[in-house]
Amino acid sequence: MFKQVLADHLANTRLAHLLQNIYSSLELSVMGFYNDRSLVQLIKTLSREDRPILFKPSELALIYYFAQSQQTCSGDYAEVGVYRGSSAKTICAAKGTKRLHLFDTFDGLPTSRDIDRRFSPHMFSSSASDVKIRLASYPNIHIYQGIFPASAAPVTDKTFAFVHLDVDVFQSTIAALQFFYPRLAPQGILLTHDYSSAAGVKKAFDNFFHLKPEPLRRLPMSQCFIIKQPS
Repeated sequence: MFKQVLADHLANTRLAHLLQNIYSSLELSVMGFYNDRSLVQLIKTLSREDRPILFKPSELALIYYFAQSQQTCSGDYAEVGVYRGSSAKTICAAKGTKRLHLFDTFDGLPTSRDIDRRFSPHMFSSSASDVKIRLASYPNIHIYQGIFPASAAPVTDKTFAFVHLDVDVFQSTIAALQFFYPRLAPQGILLTHDYSSAAGVKKAFDNFFHLKPEPLRRLPMSQCFIIKQPS
Protein backbone atom coordinates (compact mmCIF):
# COMPACT_ATOMS: atom_id res chain seq x y z
CA MET A 1 0.00 0.00 0.00
CA PHE A 2 2.77 2.45 0.96
CA LYS A 3 4.61 1.61 -2.26
CA GLN A 4 1.52 2.44 -4.34
CA VAL A 5 0.87 5.71 -2.48
CA LEU A 6 4.50 6.76 -2.94
CA ALA A 7 4.40 5.85 -6.63
CA ASP A 8 1.19 7.85 -7.11
CA HIS A 9 2.73 10.84 -5.32
CA LEU A 10 5.90 10.81 -7.41
CA ALA A 11 4.29 9.99 -10.75
CA ASN A 12 4.71 12.65 -13.44
CA THR A 13 6.85 14.88 -11.20
CA ARG A 14 10.07 16.53 -12.33
CA LEU A 15 12.02 14.10 -10.14
CA ALA A 16 10.30 11.13 -11.76
CA HIS A 17 11.17 12.40 -15.24
CA LEU A 18 14.80 13.01 -14.22
CA LEU A 19 15.14 9.49 -12.84
CA GLN A 20 13.46 8.12 -15.97
CA ASN A 21 15.99 9.91 -18.19
CA ILE A 22 18.94 8.59 -16.18
CA TYR A 23 17.57 5.05 -16.21
CA SER A 24 16.78 5.21 -19.94
CA SER A 25 20.32 6.34 -20.79
CA LEU A 26 21.80 3.42 -18.87
CA GLU A 27 19.34 0.93 -20.35
CA LEU A 28 20.02 2.11 -23.90
CA SER A 29 23.74 1.67 -23.38
CA VAL A 30 23.20 -1.96 -22.42
CA MET A 31 20.63 -2.59 -25.16
CA GLY A 32 23.18 -1.61 -27.78
CA PHE A 33 25.03 -4.88 -27.18
CA TYR A 34 21.98 -7.12 -27.66
CA ASN A 35 19.65 -5.48 -30.17
CA ASP A 36 19.66 -4.34 -33.77
CA ARG A 37 21.49 -1.07 -34.21
CA SER A 38 18.53 0.31 -36.17
CA LEU A 39 16.14 -0.35 -33.27
CA VAL A 40 18.45 1.28 -30.73
CA GLN A 41 18.81 4.28 -33.03
CA LEU A 42 15.02 4.49 -33.41
CA ILE A 43 14.57 4.56 -29.63
CA LYS A 44 17.26 7.23 -29.28
CA THR A 45 15.47 9.30 -31.92
CA LEU A 46 12.13 8.90 -30.15
CA SER A 47 13.72 9.99 -26.87
CA ARG A 48 15.02 13.16 -28.50
CA GLU A 49 11.73 13.91 -30.27
CA ASP A 50 9.49 13.36 -27.27
CA ARG A 51 10.65 14.75 -23.92
CA PRO A 52 9.71 13.49 -21.47
CA ILE A 53 9.14 10.14 -23.14
CA LEU A 54 6.79 7.95 -21.10
CA PHE A 55 8.25 4.57 -22.10
CA LYS A 56 11.42 2.89 -20.97
CA PRO A 57 13.68 1.82 -23.87
CA SER A 58 13.03 -1.87 -23.12
CA GLU A 59 9.26 -1.24 -23.27
CA LEU A 60 9.58 0.34 -26.71
CA ALA A 61 11.75 -2.58 -27.80
CA LEU A 62 9.07 -5.04 -26.70
CA ILE A 63 6.39 -3.10 -28.58
CA TYR A 64 8.60 -3.26 -31.67
CA TYR A 65 9.29 -6.99 -31.42
CA PHE A 66 5.66 -7.88 -30.69
CA ALA A 67 4.47 -5.80 -33.64
CA GLN A 68 7.12 -7.31 -35.90
CA SER A 69 6.20 -10.85 -34.85
CA GLN A 70 2.56 -10.38 -35.85
CA GLN A 71 3.16 -9.49 -39.50
CA THR A 72 2.10 -12.98 -40.57
CA CYS A 73 -1.00 -13.06 -38.35
CA SER A 74 -4.24 -12.15 -40.11
CA GLY A 75 -5.76 -8.78 -39.24
CA ASP A 76 -4.93 -5.12 -38.76
CA TYR A 77 -3.00 -3.37 -35.99
CA ALA A 78 -4.43 -0.85 -33.52
CA GLU A 79 -3.39 1.41 -30.68
CA VAL A 80 -5.59 3.20 -28.16
CA GLY A 81 -3.82 6.00 -26.32
CA VAL A 82 -1.52 7.61 -28.86
CA TYR A 83 -0.43 10.77 -27.05
CA ARG A 84 2.45 12.21 -29.12
CA GLY A 85 2.98 9.07 -31.16
CA SER A 86 6.18 7.50 -29.81
CA SER A 87 4.72 4.01 -29.44
CA ALA A 88 2.79 4.43 -32.70
CA LYS A 89 6.02 5.29 -34.51
CA THR A 90 7.63 2.21 -32.97
CA ILE A 91 4.78 0.06 -34.29
CA CYS A 92 5.06 1.72 -37.70
CA ALA A 93 8.73 0.78 -37.91
CA ALA A 94 7.85 -2.87 -37.26
CA LYS A 95 4.49 -3.43 -38.94
CA GLY A 96 5.48 -3.82 -42.58
CA THR A 97 2.44 -3.18 -44.78
CA LYS A 98 -0.17 -3.80 -42.08
CA ARG A 99 -2.90 -1.20 -41.56
CA LEU A 100 -2.54 0.64 -38.24
CA HIS A 101 -5.59 2.25 -36.62
CA LEU A 102 -4.81 4.90 -33.99
CA PHE A 103 -7.38 6.09 -31.44
CA ASP A 104 -7.12 9.02 -29.04
CA THR A 105 -9.20 11.96 -27.87
CA PHE A 106 -6.05 14.12 -28.21
CA ASP A 107 -7.71 16.11 -25.41
CA GLY A 108 -6.04 14.15 -22.62
CA LEU A 109 -7.48 11.71 -20.13
CA PRO A 110 -11.17 11.59 -19.20
CA THR A 111 -12.47 12.23 -15.69
CA SER A 112 -10.96 9.50 -13.54
CA ARG A 113 -12.10 7.41 -10.57
CA ASP A 114 -10.48 7.17 -7.14
CA ILE A 115 -8.47 4.18 -8.33
CA ASP A 116 -6.93 6.40 -11.00
CA ARG A 117 -5.93 9.10 -8.51
CA ARG A 118 -2.47 9.68 -9.94
CA PHE A 119 -4.04 11.01 -13.16
CA SER A 120 -6.06 14.17 -13.74
CA PRO A 121 -8.58 15.15 -16.46
CA HIS A 122 -6.96 16.35 -19.70
CA MET A 123 -3.57 15.05 -18.65
CA PHE A 124 -1.52 13.93 -21.68
CA SER A 125 -3.36 16.13 -24.18
CA SER A 126 -1.69 16.31 -27.57
CA SER A 127 -2.37 17.09 -31.23
CA ALA A 128 -3.76 14.76 -33.88
CA SER A 129 -2.25 16.91 -36.64
CA ASP A 130 1.20 16.70 -35.03
CA VAL A 131 0.95 12.92 -34.82
CA LYS A 132 -0.18 12.76 -38.45
CA ILE A 133 2.88 14.76 -39.49
CA ARG A 134 5.16 12.63 -37.34
CA LEU A 135 3.93 9.42 -39.00
CA ALA A 136 3.55 10.81 -42.52
CA SER A 137 6.33 8.68 -43.99
CA TYR A 138 4.62 5.40 -43.05
CA PRO A 139 1.89 3.75 -45.18
CA ASN A 140 -1.58 2.60 -44.12
CA ILE A 141 -2.03 4.82 -41.05
CA HIS A 142 -5.55 5.79 -39.96
CA ILE A 143 -6.11 8.25 -37.09
CA TYR A 144 -9.46 8.50 -35.28
CA GLN A 145 -10.01 11.40 -32.91
CA GLY A 146 -12.73 11.07 -30.28
CA ILE A 147 -13.87 9.11 -27.26
CA PHE A 148 -13.31 5.38 -27.58
CA PRO A 149 -15.17 3.14 -28.42
CA ALA A 150 -17.50 5.55 -30.26
CA SER A 151 -14.51 6.60 -32.37
CA ALA A 152 -14.02 2.97 -33.43
CA ALA A 153 -17.27 2.78 -35.41
CA PRO A 154 -15.39 2.61 -38.76
CA VAL A 155 -13.52 -0.56 -37.70
CA THR A 156 -16.23 -2.65 -36.04
CA ASP A 157 -15.96 -5.20 -38.87
CA LYS A 158 -12.16 -5.54 -38.63
CA THR A 159 -10.06 -8.33 -37.15
CA PHE A 160 -6.86 -7.42 -35.32
CA ALA A 161 -3.51 -9.17 -35.16
CA PHE A 162 -1.89 -6.76 -32.71
CA VAL A 163 -3.37 -4.21 -30.32
CA HIS A 164 -1.44 -1.87 -28.03
CA LEU A 165 -3.21 -0.11 -25.14
CA ASP A 166 -1.85 2.88 -23.24
CA VAL A 167 -4.92 4.52 -21.73
CA ASP A 168 -3.86 4.75 -18.07
CA VAL A 169 -7.27 4.60 -16.36
CA PHE A 170 -9.80 1.89 -15.46
CA GLN A 171 -12.83 2.81 -17.56
CA SER A 172 -10.88 3.45 -20.76
CA THR A 173 -9.04 0.14 -20.33
CA ILE A 174 -12.27 -1.81 -19.84
CA ALA A 175 -13.83 -0.15 -22.89
CA ALA A 176 -10.83 -1.08 -25.03
CA LEU A 177 -10.81 -4.69 -23.81
CA GLN A 178 -14.53 -5.09 -24.45
CA PHE A 179 -14.07 -3.82 -28.00
CA PHE A 180 -10.87 -5.58 -29.06
CA TYR A 181 -11.00 -8.93 -27.29
CA PRO A 182 -13.76 -10.40 -29.51
CA ARG A 183 -12.06 -8.91 -32.57
CA LEU A 184 -8.60 -10.35 -31.93
CA ALA A 185 -7.54 -12.95 -34.47
CA PRO A 186 -6.53 -16.39 -33.19
CA GLN A 187 -2.94 -15.95 -31.93
CA GLY A 188 -3.49 -12.19 -31.95
CA ILE A 189 -1.61 -10.25 -29.28
CA LEU A 190 -3.01 -7.55 -27.00
CA LEU A 191 -0.29 -5.66 -25.12
CA THR A 192 -0.78 -2.96 -22.49
CA HIS A 193 1.42 -0.38 -20.86
CA ASP A 194 1.15 0.46 -17.13
CA TYR A 195 -0.26 -2.87 -15.88
CA SER A 196 2.08 -2.87 -12.89
CA SER A 197 2.17 0.90 -12.38
CA ALA A 198 -1.44 2.10 -12.78
CA ALA A 199 -3.97 0.56 -10.40
CA GLY A 200 -6.92 1.14 -12.74
CA VAL A 201 -5.23 -0.66 -15.63
CA LYS A 202 -4.35 -3.65 -13.45
CA LYS A 203 -7.86 -3.88 -12.01
CA ALA A 204 -9.42 -3.71 -15.48
CA PHE A 205 -7.22 -6.50 -16.84
CA ASP A 206 -7.56 -8.69 -13.77
CA ASN A 207 -11.35 -8.34 -13.76
CA PHE A 208 -11.79 -8.78 -17.50
CA PHE A 209 -9.59 -11.86 -17.87
CA HIS A 210 -10.60 -13.54 -14.62
CA LEU A 211 -12.84 -16.03 -16.42
CA LYS A 212 -11.17 -15.91 -19.83
CA PRO A 213 -8.99 -18.78 -21.08
CA GLU A 214 -6.03 -16.52 -21.83
CA PRO A 215 -3.51 -16.09 -18.99
CA LEU A 216 -2.10 -12.63 -18.35
CA ARG A 217 1.59 -12.72 -19.17
CA ARG A 218 3.59 -10.11 -17.28
CA LEU A 219 6.74 -8.52 -18.67
CA PRO A 220 9.75 -7.20 -16.71
CA MET A 221 8.71 -3.56 -16.51
CA SER A 222 5.12 -2.26 -16.53
CA GLN A 223 3.67 -4.21 -19.44
CA CYS A 224 1.58 -7.35 -19.77
CA PHE A 225 -0.01 -9.14 -22.72
CA ILE A 226 -2.33 -11.91 -23.79
CA ILE A 227 -2.30 -14.19 -26.82
CA LYS A 228 -5.81 -14.90 -28.11
CA GLN A 229 -6.66 -18.58 -28.02
CA PRO A 230 -8.70 -20.09 -30.86
CA SER A 231 -12.42 -20.32 -30.08
